[in-house]
Order: sequence, then structure tokens, then C-alpha cells
Amino acid sequence: MDELTTGQVAHSAGLSEKAVRMYADRGLLDARRGAADGRRLFGVDQVERARWVRLLRGVDLTLAEVEDVLDGSDRVARFDEIWTERRSGAAQAARAGEYVRSALAGPPRLDVAVLTRDVPERLVLRTGRRARLAELASVLPEATDALFDVLRATSSTLAGSPFVEYHERATEGFAARISVCAPVADVLRPPAGLVLATDPAHAERYVELDQETAGDQTFLVLVHDYLSSGSGVAEVVGDNREVYLPAWGAGELGPVMEVAVPVARQVP
Repeated sequence: MDELTTGQVAHSAGLSEKAVRMYADRGLLDARRGAADGRRLFGVDQVERARWVRLLRGVDLTLAEVEDVLDGSDRVARFDEIWTERRSGAAQAARAGEYVRSALAGPPRLDVAVLTRDVPERLVLRTGRRARLAELASVLPEATDALFDVLRATSSTLAGSPFVEYHERATEGFAARISVCAPVADVLRPPAGLVLATDPAHAERYVELDQETAGDQTFLVLVHDYLSSGSGVAEVVGDNREVYLPAWGAGELGPVMEVAVPVARQVP
């Protein structure tokens, strides 16, 4: 038998006829229409491909991912890429779930080292933006470049690591107000759209992140929440911040970013 019907492919591959038809319509299975009755007819090689589709769908790969694997030049390598990302996402989801459970049960718990420091009063050059969560990756560099352009134009000296203040929580659907700030050593006249302001003296509780953890958006959200509502040892007196250290984006080991929250100074 050179060709098989939809029912025969379904039976041999362990799929429903509806699934076989859908995969054929999507192009995952190759079929032709019979001249006499218009039925789909499949080559015998499509049974093995249908089994592969079933196996890949069984581990929750999307139809697009299934197509990538089966039609790629190296099926195993492409599957490994997808599966590694999937396992990483599962680990992130598990960590987030444990955090949420701890928050429901009492003070939230997160396995991070929270450090404390005093920040003196300082001048900061500041520019405001609005951004959704997915837009931050492009908005933050653009705003930082705008600050550094002013510093270069005025021959001003950067007096600390740039940081971002989050006045609201950015989500996929909500554009939050943020301020991108650069500490400066001297008074300067900012152009329109930028402000020279005073960052009052305060204490900060902060968590250091390396490049890998800084790029984990799920974990980053947990750290922000933990510092602002879960550390439970000091009164929060300002908006959450992300401080970008000189090692950011340089491929170096160690801290590249800090998540920080201003807190009330402790009375001796």
C-alpha cells in the first residue's frame, strides 16, 4: 500500500483523526487530495512523522516549535534548545510559586542576601519615561543615553552608578512611570525634558544580582516584591530602584546590578 487514509495514519500513530487533519492543514503532515473523492491521502513515511508530532506535542511543545524541530537541519539540537528553555521556565515558575505560598502563609521568604547601606544626599540628573514591561529593555538604554549625552555636552562628572526609580509596577498591559537617574558631582543646567534634583540622604536595603539573575524577569519581580513588602525589618520610604553597576553588560562575573529600596534610617 503506497498511500494511507486519515484514519489509517491516526490508528498507526496513536492520534485522533481530528488531530491528523489539523496537523495536515497546518503543514506538519504532508497529504494530497484524492482525485476521485477528495479524501486526504498520506505517504507511508507520514506515519513516523505523525508519531514524532504526537511525542513532541505530548511534552507541550507548540505547533510552531514542533515544526522547527522536525524541519530543522539538526532535530536533536533544536529540541535541546527548546527543552532547556522550557526546563528553565519551569524552575522559575516553581520558585515564584514557593514565594507566593510563603507570602500567603506569613512573611514572604526568598533565598537572597539583603544588604544595607547609607546613601548620602546627592545631586541627580533625572529624566522621566513611561514603559510597559516588554518596553523596558529599549526604553532604559535610550533614557540613559540621553543623560550621558548631557553629561558629555556639559563636561559634567558622573558621581555614582546610574539607577532607575519605579514609581509604579510595569506590566505587559500597563505603562508605568519611571525615572532614570545619574548622580552628578556638580551643578549643571539641564536641557528641556531633564531635571536636576536632590536625592535625599537615606538608608537602602539592596540585593546584588549577577548577569544571569538580572536577566531573569520572573526572579527580578520577586526581588522587588520581597524588598518592598517582604523584608519586614525597616519602614520603606521611597520607590524601588535598580542600580546599574559598571560591570553591567560586560560579561563579567559578580554583581552587575542591584535592586534597592530606600528605608528609614535606624535610630541608634
